[in-house]
Amino acid sequence: MRAPVPPHQRPLVFGLTPRARRPPAAYARRDMKRSRLLVLVLAAVAIGVLVLIGRGHGGGDGDGAPAKATEGAVEVGFSYSPEKEKLLAPLIDEFNAGETEVGGTPVFVRAEVIASGEAEQKIAAGTLEPVAWSPASSLWGRLLNYEADRPLAPDDPPSIVRTPLVIAMWRPMARALGWPNRPVGFEEILALARSGKGWGAYGHPEFGAFKLVHTNPDFSTSGLSAVVAEYYASTGKREGLLAADIDGAARARVRDIERSIVHYGDTTLLIAEQMREGGPAYASAVAMEEATLLDFNEERGGQPQLVAIYPKDGTFFSDNPFFVLDAEWVSPAERAGAEAFQEFLEERITPQVAAASGFRPADLGEEPAPPIARGNGVKPSEPKQILSLPTPRVLAKIRDAWRRDRKPANVMLVVDVSGSMAEERRLQRAKQGLGVFFDQIQPRDRLGLTVFDDEVDQLVPVGLFALQEGGLRRKVSGLFPDGGTAFRDATGRAFETVRRLSGAGDRINAVIVLTDGDDTDSSRSLQALLRELSSQGDSATQVRVFTIAYSANAVGAEDALKKIAQASGGQFYEGQTKNIELVYRSISSFF
Repeated sequence: MRAPVPPHQRPLVFGLTPRARRPPAAYARRDMKRSRLLVLVLAAVAIGVLVLIGRGHGGGDGDGAPAKATEGAVEVGFSYSPEKEKLLAPLIDEFNAGETEVGGTPVFVRAEVIASGEAEQKIAAGTLEPVAWSPASSLWGRLLNYEADRPLAPDDPPSIVRTPLVIAMWRPMARALGWPNRPVGFEEILALARSGKGWGAYGHPEFGAFKLVHTNPDFSTSGLSAVVAEYYASTGKREGLLAADIDGAARARVRDIERSIVHYGDTTLLIAEQMREGGPAYASAVAMEEATLLDFNEERGGQPQLVAIYPKDGTFFSDNPFFVLDAEWVSPAERAGAEAFQEFLEERITPQVAAASGFRPADLGEEPAPPIARGNGVKPSEPKQILSLPTPRVLAKIRDAWRRDRKPANVMLVVDVSGSMAEERRLQRAKQGLGVFFDQIQPRDRLGLTVFDDEVDQLVPVGLFALQEGGLRRKVSGLFPDGGTAFRDATGRAFETVRRLSGAGDRINAVIVLTDGDDTDSSRSLQALLRELSSQGDSATQVRVFTIAYSANAVGAEDALKKIAQASGGQFYEGQTKNIELVYRSISSFF
């Protein structure tokens, strides 16, 4: 998600490997550290650490749901988007506990939570084969059929629940734009993004620069819907968006809006978490589903702090379709089981049940139930202007244009090459994760590479990825494990490098640190590093640090890594060899 983070700048200067630069005396010191590391490793508690980039349901919850499918049951693989987990997880368990039968055979739903865009890409590539799929929007079904070049997703699927895309804004800032008395839309967002005065253009210089956040359109429905809505607003259309519209003046306007982005991300749930921690200094406005806004306000308690702006230019409903895929891997029995599950959901999800998780009913003719009410920052009578879904070809062109036009990034990758990274093929798997990360980066991004053991070596200065992709891949391929661990020194040095390159705030700035063990060799204290990271404040040139505690060995480093991420406004991740590619992919969604 995908969690999100930035890429980097600099000229291309490749150095020798860390080992080749060290005098012979360094090896004796290193051998002593390796012995100490071995003792620490043997003393470590083997704790499984897993990034929850996809969780399963249907395994039993101790309240009556079966622990596994009964022998001979029809198993229905069901993939669905993360924002519906609160709604669907208990219903899946209830369905499985009820032992529904089709043709005399029990049906068991085996569910997986996976971001809409990630699921679409995996189904199109043939690496994910669910029987049923519920992304957040039917937009993804159209893209799947286009990219797979066959009609895997039905054109007119039933909806589980609905929620409109809104611009969530802090109440004082919304009032500055005329809310709730005057309609607000992307016209005002564009004016704010283009104005050199920021909120000063609306008489509130104390609000600072205008900062927009939306998720990555490659991963998330809210991000894809937001960018499509920006194109509709920029052309003045409400329907019939053409491929020819994704050029010229409209594209320039959308590009200007995207330049006000703080960063992207794989889910609005993660961005809402950042909003809770950072407040108005983190972002002025976020494109998110109404359901996420309601959940945010409920957790904050008291008077709603975020209010929903339903763009006057028009918006989309996330219709949360229930697709039974028309694919060769779906048997007739599985199809019948999926249809029985869909009918069960249709029965159980009343307007009240939907509203308990912040959603509106699937049937737009039914009134939304509380807490979807004006007192909670939303308007049940909105949105009044619904945009039509573009054709798959136009959707694909919009996403391609966004990749080329999005706000570029400066990123320094910081990788642990200490001796313990040889265990469980950690370094080898981390290299594969870095390869996945490189696959997501755009030519205009700037990327660099720093490695560390008991010393820190910058192997590739931050520079245009278009010019140094080959060199970065070769350097990563040649990494080998040896020595101790100095992640505090490596993080501090990488942060200083990117900070110097952050310029005028026209790029997303980030450091991504992976380590598999506690720091044994840094000269820089944790407190000194935290002071340095937190001193930058919430500025347009902010450098966020994304940290990865890699494997059970990193348990001793987790607290420090969490503090480093928090102090910089970044994100902490846990990873294992089996899922490190997913971790790097999730972090790449921040760009």
